[in-house]
Amino acid sequence: MTPFEHLTSAALACSHQRAFVGGVVQHPQTGKFQLWFLPTGRDIEPLRAYESQVQAAASYHALRRAFSSGNPTRLAEAFAAVSATGEAPASFPPDFLERLRLGVQKALAARGITVCFAP
Repeated sequence: MTPFEHLTSAALACSHQRAFVGGVVQHPQTGKFQLWFLPTGRDIEPLRAYESQVQAAASYHALRRAFSSGNPTRLAEAFAAVSATGEAPASFPPDFLERLRLGVQKALAARGITVCFAP
């Protein structure tokens, strides 16, 4: 199973929650806009990298709409479509990833959701 297939499986496993936790950030070293996703019970995973923020945002919204539909087939198709766009992402530097985790925790806590990241 490829890493992207593993993330698709993780997304399908938590799709009943109807909360897609993900976003777009600019990588501090490459300058590319990276789409990321937080599967339940795991850590933040970069999915794809794009030259433009518009491209990254379009992929994010496609995944979010598919996730919110509650339709596992639609979600799997959206992940497959997104995997064909952009390029493989670079790993986030540890300090950047920690700041991103803290931001995610704070944003989710404001909605009454607690998240713990996998070690």
